[in-house]
Amino acid sequence: MHKITSKRQVTLPQAVCNAIALQPGDYVEVFARDGVAHIVKMKSDSLAGRFADLTEGKAFPTDEEIDKALRMRAAKKLLADDRD
Repeated sequence: MHKITSKRQVTLPQAVCNAIALQPGDYVEVFARDGVAHIVKMKSDSLAGRFADLTEGKAFPTDEEIDKALRMRAAKKLLADDRD
């Protein structure tokens, strides 16, 4: 069992990191669905192009737009058969 710190941090067990090949510096998306927290590893190179449609013809996206895009990407990744 792991305890959440006052900063809402928790240490991920080595077995979990190994299972999803999570390394220091990797990006993850954390979200809740049906009362369960999910951690999805995100490839930094696959994130780069995900915001292109948000910036086309307008100013840099708001924090809310970025958060929404990340949640949508994480949800798609969770539902995909190929989770690399």
